[in-house]
This record gives sequence, C-alpha cells and structure tokens, in this order.
Amino acid sequence: MPEHDPEQELGPKISSAFQNKADASELTGSGMAREARRRVRKRRQTLTMAAAAAVVAIAIGGVWSAVGNEVPTASNASDSGAKRAAGSGTAPGLSSPGILPNKEDAACPLDHPIFKAGGYNTIAPGTGLDLAAPVTGLQACRYRLTPDTTGLLGQERFNGEVAQQVVDAIKVLPERNASLPVFKCTPQTAQPSEAIVLRFDTADGVREVWVEYDGCDSAGFFTGTHTYGLFSAPLKLFMVGDVRPTGGTFLSALGDW
Repeated sequence: MPEHDPEQELGPKISSAFQNKADASELTGSGMAREARRRVRKRRQTLTMAAAAAVVAIAIGGVWSAVGNEVPTASNASDSGAKRAAGSGTAPGLSSPGILPNKEDAACPLDHPIFKAGGYNTIAPGTGLDLAAPVTGLQACRYRLTPDTTGLLGQERFNGEVAQQVVDAIKVLPERNASLPVFKCTPQTAQPSEAIVLRFDTADGVREVWVEYDGCDSAGFFTGTHTYGLFSAPLKLFMVGDVRPTGGTFLSALGDW
C-alpha cells in the first residue's frame, strides 16, 4: 500500500482552488465586460435621444419662426388693422369706408345760405358743383331748417374716392324719380324740416350740391344749374353716422335708402 503523502493531497486542492479562482475571475471579468457594454449602449441611446430632441426643437423653432412671420399676435393684428384702416380712410369704430376725421378748417359752416327761407333748393350762382369736374374730397353737412331752430345737426368727411363715387352716382340720374309721390301741400308744409349740403373739394375751391328729402314740395339733388331726382344709390354712400337722417317725407316713400 503506498505511503500517504500530504503534499500529494494538498496539490489537487491547491490546483482546484486556483482553478476556482480563475473561473471566478473569468466570470467577474465577463460580468464587468457585459456591464461595460450595457453602459456603452445606454450612453449611445441617451446621446441619440438627445440629438433627436435637439432636431425636434430646432424644427419646432423653425415652424414657430415661420408662423411668427406670417401670423401676427393679437396686438400686432390690431395694429395692422388700424394701419390698414388709416390707409384706406376708414375711421376706427365706423363701418363705412372712406370716412375721414372731421377737420376744423374744413368744418361745415354754422350759418349757411340754406337757412334762407324758401332757399333750400336755390343755390347761389358759382357755388354749385359742375358734376363733370373732378373732386378730391367731400364734407357732408346735415342741417335743421325748421324756422327759429335752424342749426347744424351733424357732419361727416369722406375721402376723394367716395366723393367721386357720389358725383358719379348723381350725374347719371334723371331729373326726377317718377316712383316718388307728388304731394299737394301748403307753403307751411312745403319747406323741409332738414336737408343735407354736400361740400365737394375741387381745384376751384368748395362747390356744393344740396340734397332735399323732406317736406312735400320737391326732392332731389340740386346743383344750381340742374336738378337730379332723389334715388337711393347716392344716398347710401354718404347718409352715415351723424349725417344719416332719422326720416323724411320722401325717404319714407323711397324705402331702401
């Protein structure tokens, strides 16, 4: 029987221990490698997501920039609307285009020849408008003609475009509107309670057209040399704001003014 040698018994144990240590080291190394690879992948994913977020942010920023260039904010839209209104002659708060602020140096006369008794359709020579002449502006003046209470009821100023439209609408009218009734009235009821004076700006100064739509004697547009019948088309252009009557004998018969 061979003699027991302790060294021979220790040899395999030491070898096994070294092998176990080596295996543990290999497992540990393998685990560390896997962990390192996992961290690298995670970092790549983080960087990729960050880059994508940056691209999206830039894209969104570009869209907002483009939108900002095309669509103004509420305040900017309001400012732009005000500028457009000013450019087109539309006064803020007024729906009719072509209305301008009243100017003191072009205000309606407080004492006007139309107040003269019986003179509501008699324009003095040289003051009536020649409808063939170009006009550059219009001041519409509404007057009360009732005796002892005459006065200015309202006024509105219009730009040259509207002024020319009014002239063009009047000069194609016949001398009278055959659809309006003919009244038989006394001198007391003949005179209108109010009328409108259209004061046009021309190269020769202010020239006028008087508009009669009340009373029972006559109705129409008077230039001093010619009479044009009362029709709705011209009235709709300037009967706005303070110049719009509350009624009138011929206006009631006209209906669509």
